[in-house]
Amino acid sequence: MNILELLKPSDKIALIQDKKRVSYSALLNEGLSLGGRLRREEIGVGNYVLIFTPLSIELYVAMISAWCVGAVPIFIDFSRGVEFVNRSIDRLKPNIIICDSVTMLMRNIYSKIRKIKAVNVNHGREPVVVEKLSSEHPAILTFTSGTTGVPKIAVRTHGFLINQYNVLKRHFDFCENNIDLGTLPIFILANLASNMTTLLPSKSYKSKINARKLASKVDLEKVTRIICSPALISNLLKHSDLHSLKSLYLGGAPVYPRTLAKIRSNVDLSIVYGSTEAEPVACTRWADVAIDDRARIASGAGLLVGTIISDIACKIGLGNEILVSGETVINGYLDGIGDNENKIREGNTTWHRTGDAGYIDEQGRLWLLGRVNQAIHDDKGALYPFCTECILDAHFGIRGAIFAKNGERVVAIEKGSINPQDVLQVLKSQKISRVVLVDKIPMDKRHGAKIDYSRLEADI
Repeated sequence: MNILELLKPSDKIALIQDKKRVSYSALLNEGLSLGGRLRREEIGVGNYVLIFTPLSIELYVAMISAWCVGAVPIFIDFSRGVEFVNRSIDRLKPNIIICDSVTMLMRNIYSKIRKIKAVNVNHGREPVVVEKLSSEHPAILTFTSGTTGVPKIAVRTHGFLINQYNVLKRHFDFCENNIDLGTLPIFILANLASNMTTLLPSKSYKSKINARKLASKVDLEKVTRIICSPALISNLLKHSDLHSLKSLYLGGAPVYPRTLAKIRSNVDLSIVYGSTEAEPVACTRWADVAIDDRARIASGAGLLVGTIISDIACKIGLGNEILVSGETVINGYLDGIGDNENKIREGNTTWHRTGDAGYIDEQGRLWLLGRVNQAIHDDKGALYPFCTECILDAHFGIRGAIFAKNGERVVAIEKGSINPQDVLQVLKSQKISRVVLVDKIPMDKRHGAKIDYSRLEADI
């Protein structure tokens, strides 16, 4: 079954971006027309189409066009740099690239990309007949970095995306009357399948979103639901209380109580845990988190992400690593590259190694401790990053990061945020050796919501 069969033509607005509003019928027609252009370029089943546009209406037109002809859209995280992009192109060798007018010029930055034929997303031809595809046909290929330096490729089939959508529907509010702020591409696909209207941020060729402009647009369009990172909601709340918002799902990075306290009490607020390879894994409504649990978070017990969804099996492996399996967990990477480091085979079951440390409490709820490779193991025992970060959030409302250096447990905080001696006193139970002051704690380039430990340690 082609994922396109879930999208129904109608006059209802599907996507809004800046001054542009496109209906479901228009979105599908634009995709079919661009599919006609791809067909003219002899692109079809078995071909790879690199989509080189930022999050935008055009991105979904491009995806639809590839699915129309049975080709497979490819996505590369361009924020990882030129070398990663060129290695990714070497891995898969796309047959064609879909660009907009800006990225048509930007592609010249990448030596491997400029050699591949490109078409403009706005230059469609006559509509094409949609290919019939099996549920096992690849629908999306996403490049991600591997520990060996060779980019690994997560494969989502059409059947996988449909299963994922059905799971999301059971656990999230996908009422078609919602107006959603869309910042996460997979969730936007589920919105389109649910006949919802989605507001997209202004098209940007940089990783940062203009929060002031976006908050104003959220209010203007009367957005009722948002699924986003905690960093984005914090930035939006600096400019508006988002008066029309009814439900909010936060994930993609650690969600601390200090952030949750900024949100209106009448918003139905949930915390979501998942990853590229397994989405979703667990979810909890913040209103259901008891006072005792909130106290445990503040004292360094980790972050509660709630009940493991019924569609997922979850267990704790070596090093307290969270392992998951199920229909919405990607079983392996393309050509098996990355499987040895990320997959565990037990009979007919494949467990995905999330790379996250955690534990399951006596109520069957999942708690996060941080990345396995960021934990400190020394003669004092084990210390996990989220434990320290939760204490700093609860006591001072600041961001801090732990790491080991020259046999010491070190905490980094930003200059002027708090007295280092006060930090040492509060973290006494964690046996911290010293506190270092930095101008700014570096965050991930993609969402600006996770501490970039490798950059931090390199700078100190």
